[in-house]
Amino acid sequence: MLTAMESGVIEHLEIWDKAIVLAHISEHAGRYDDMRQYMKERCEMGPALGTEERDLLSVAYKGSLDLRREAYRTSQLIEQERRQEKDIKEADLALNFIQRVSAEMQEICNECLDVVGKCLAKADAGEPRTFYLKLQADYNRYIAEFAEGSAKDVAIKKAKLYYAEAMKEADFHLLPTHPVKIGLCLNVAIFQHEVLEDIQLAIQTASEAHNAAMQSLEGMPEEAFRDAMPNVSLLADNLAMWRGE
Repeated sequence: MLTAMESGVIEHLEIWDKAIVLAHISEHAGRYDDMRQYMKERCEMGPALGTEERDLLSVAYKGSLDLRREAYRTSQLIEQERRQEKDIKEADLALNFIQRVSAEMQEICNECLDVVGKCLAKADAGEPRTFYLKLQADYNRYIAEFAEGSAKDVAIKKAKLYYAEAMKEADFHLLPTHPVKIGLCLNVAIFQHEVLEDIQLAIQTASEAHNAAMQSLEGMPEEAFRDAMPNVSLLADNLAMWRGE
């Protein structure tokens, strides 16, 4: 039971602050579908999102989508195995399941693009604008992973445009060591490798970002080094994999 004082504190929280508290609770509980709804509410009211709130927005939609992406990949493998075994009935059931998961992923991506588009319209230049442009590109990339035909082509085209715009914004405003810029470069390289299937371009993008970050980190404060290294390490890991090292 809440005490009178605790109840009073909750009542005096702004609506958007309540949404953030509930988003944190949802994250800890692993309920990303709930978390994304709370973050959607937060984006639709109150002032522009701060850095921590932007990170919560990203975690909410990524967590919600990743559950389906894993289900999508697993069910695709099952369908392929059943067709190889000539078990057409089970293969068709798996295909129906894949289509249902695909529809859920499309809904999540569309919702995220809509929410982020509204945030982007009022975002300041620099980190906020780069962050939202990156998310626009990322979720078009995710659509391209499961879409087919013209829908896939449109998603690829939009992802290219948003990644290019995000890179332009980041190059103008952010240091090579900025976590958002490094994360953007990483995702651009992944897009080039996995969607465009241009391995050499992906290696070039990741290598340039990795080298620029490492050179710029020399003499930087320990905090900057600590913030940059997780994504720098991911760049290095992907480079090693793509080069076959």
